[in-house]
Amino acid sequence: MPKLVICNWKMNGDIDLVSQFVEKIDDKNVVIALPNVFIAYVRCKFAKFKVSAQDCSIHDNTGPYTGEISAKMLSTLGVEYVIIGHSERRKNFFTDSAENVYNKIHNVVKNGMIAVLCVDDNYETLIDEKTKGLLKDNVKQVILAYEPMQSIGTGVVPKTSEISQTLLKLKEKYFVQKTIYGGSVNSSNVNNILAERDVDGVLVGGASLNLPELQSILQCNNMV
Repeated sequence: MPKLVICNWKMNGDIDLVSQFVEKIDDKNVVIALPNVFIAYVRCKFAKFKVSAQDCSIHDNTGPYTGEISAKMLSTLGVEYVIIGHSERRKNFFTDSAENVYNKIHNVVKNGMIAVLCVDDNYETLIDEKTKGLLKDNVKQVILAYEPMQSIGTGVVPKTSEISQTLLKLKEKYFVQKTIYGGSVNSSNVNNILAERDVDGVLVGGASLNLPELQSILQCNNMV
């Protein structure tokens, strides 16, 4: 049975690329995490296409938060998923602390969407007891995406057995129903990754910006 494929476009793409992808991809198991500026366009023109946001605000009420976009706003556009706590949001100039991650997950699930919480091997520092309780109370609305730091954009992927073991450990520890793997996923390795029993899907980065490559990934997924 095909599994979930979430594509994180990060800060890439334009209207032409977006249109090209959504017109040529018809797969109920794929979700594209678009830059916010393209979400309304896709939801209005391609209503059946599954869309994720790449982040949301810690605030869910209106107010003086220039540049922020709330989970409630995303929900009104028909967004179904929101990526939370990506490693790129937890370093450099961003501030996804454990407290902020909790607030964002809370806002996402409160507004009826699914939070895709990204964790690495130091997941215990990100998921404190408060967040653990939130996950336990919302097992169907949170997906854990395991992205080992050494695999993000490097081409280095752990052994599939190690991926499976880590995802199973995350399921047992945090009660979630779905765990997916991210980090240098491409058409060459995705089949072996998805074949693992405890892998419920993949989070694809750079490979998802290449249409033939993404089509190959989806073809592998439909053969699982």
